[in-house]
Amino acid sequence: MSTSFWKEALLSLPPEVRNRYAGQLEAAERFERLLDWCAEGWGFATRMLAKGCRQAAHPLRSLAQQFQDAARRFWFTH
Repeated sequence: MSTSFWKEALLSLPPEVRNRYAGQLEAAERFERLLDWCAEGWGFATRMLAKGCRQAAHPLRSLAQQFQDAARRFWFTH
């Protein structure tokens, strides 16, 4: 085990049961690392999605403004 929390958890068990639960605590540590990795990946993915949406929003706003200007010209000329 690499983290002090899981080492301390193992050492806090009575000596006669440490071997019995050592594998489960190691699995819990691996699962915790997997959850951390997933959380980091989710954060990265949401940041990239937000960045893409912001980049797409600018040309869409520009296009909407052009449509609005065209509609005004059409409305006031007819």
